[in-house]
Amino acid sequence: MPRIDTARVISRLAACLLGLGLAGAAAAATPAYVSIDHVEFFVSDIERSLTFYTRLFGNEVWKHRQVDRHYLLLGDSYFALEQREEASVDHICFGILNFDIAAVHQWLDSQSLKWQDYPSGRDLRVDDSDGTRVQLAQQPTWDTLAQGSVVATPRANTDDPLFHPLALDEVYITVRNLEVDSLHYARLLGETGRLQAGSLWFDIGSARLRLSQSPVGQQPGVNYFSVLVSNIDLEMAAEAVFKAGGIIENILPNGFSFWDPDGMRVEIHVANQF
Repeated sequence: MPRIDTARVISRLAACLLGLGLAGAAAAATPAYVSIDHVEFFVSDIERSLTFYTRLFGNEVWKHRQVDRHYLLLGDSYFALEQREEASVDHICFGILNFDIAAVHQWLDSQSLKWQDYPSGRDLRVDDSDGTRVQLAQQPTWDTLAQGSVVATPRANTDDPLFHPLALDEVYITVRNLEVDSLHYARLLGETGRLQAGSLWFDIGSARLRLSQSPVGQQPGVNYFSVLVSNIDLEMAAEAVFKAGGIIENILPNGFSFWDPDGMRVEIHVANQF
């Protein structure tokens, strides 16, 4: 596979966006993205995963009343977990302030993006060229779920959680064709992205989307998602994550990364070290 010139991609992306009139389009307003609302993923053993994640983030767990889906609150965000033989990320959700589905339809149509409403009529999905799904919905979606769709099922953990989670603050998506999908996400978000450390970065309110070319031999999709936590002793926390069943990957300037028991890659970011 030839080497991707990310700077050239950004230059061509900006030219394409200007040609499409994205910078000054008056027909449709860019949605007010404010957060990564949640990540929904499949796990191979729901009890093992809930034990692992509640050890990390606390036992505020809820279950959907109609389907076998569990929710773990992370401050202003949450995880949604379901059991399936093969672990994978189902979708990520970008929260929009004052969500108006008709206005979002208009925006997506103006950017020539395909979309599909969910049956509820309250939210919708947009897939990139690799099939990675982004849900767009009112921020926070938890308020709607809490109005009768879920029931609290706290875990009986005897240890205090390792972290005090504040929110999901970053998601990293790799793509097969950076030129194609950088334009896709730029159209979706209404910005060209910034080049940093070989990746394109987009703002999702106070959170961020990282976009890169998928390495040779690696499947495209969600590479990792990160949880913002309050200050903590990182070395002690990394050791505790390992004891809980995670595999530590790297110590970062503002946290560390690890794989969960299913091999899902997760990062911990400490709030006051950005």
